[in-house]
Amino acid sequence: MSFNLCKLPRQEKYQIQLDYEASFWAYQIKRSKNTREAVYEAINNRPQSEQDILKQRFEYYLSIMLAG
Repeated sequence: MSFNLCKLPRQEKYQIQLDYEASFWAYQIKRSKNTREAVYEAINNRPQSEQDILKQRFEYYLSIMLAG
């Protein structure tokens, strides 16, 4: 089964992008390419509407990556 992301509404595509960014930051932490402080600084530099989503998704992906 495949999905054409181009057919999604703009808001859903943006949510996927935020999720992608959070997973990338967690990957960087796992590989020691970045620090939590730097990630949280980047998150706090984003608009307030995105900060909660990014923090939740970052912590989610980080818990998965560090558990495995």
